[in-house]
Amino acid sequence: MKLETERLILQTLDLDLIDAAAGRDARAIEALGYKTNGEWPGQDFYEALPFFRELLVKNNGTRGFDSWIIATKAEREIVGGIGFLGEPDENGMIEIGFATNESQQRKGYCFEAASGLLAWATSRDGVKKVTARCEPGNGASRKVLEKLGFGIDREDDEFLYWTYRGSN
Repeated sequence: MKLETERLILQTLDLDLIDAAAGRDARAIEALGYKTNGEWPGQDFYEALPFFRELLVKNNGTRGFDSWIIATKAEREIVGGIGFLGEPDENGMIEIGFATNESQQRKGYCFEAASGLLAWATSRDGVKKVTARCEPGNGASRKVLEKLGFGIDREDDEFLYWTYRGSN
């Protein structure tokens, strides 16, 4: 699946891209049509690759409620990752997460990508609630979530827990 925003391409991961990312293989990533400066995948995303691989195999492909890359339209450079932690649950809830490569932060890419993916997700049957989490000290994620229209529901020592209230 592929979505486009003003400056970005959002593309779901396939097994080839997951394998290239898991091997941190820049040549394989470039052979798939994307550029990388070596920052992607970040550590959290890298650690989640087996989970996303398992989802793709289990679902016999993507349904969009898994992992997407964020790439610039002009250069097709992967500048981050975004996605969901699986299909809507029995209450129609999904959780979104995102990260931008350190060298690409403060350019509005997370907000732009998340806006596009939220529009896609909230138009899908079965999606009734979108949540997110971030660490209390993560000011950048906090700003993006607030700007997107998320509000804090609760917090503990590890995370702030957010719910999407609608676009601002």
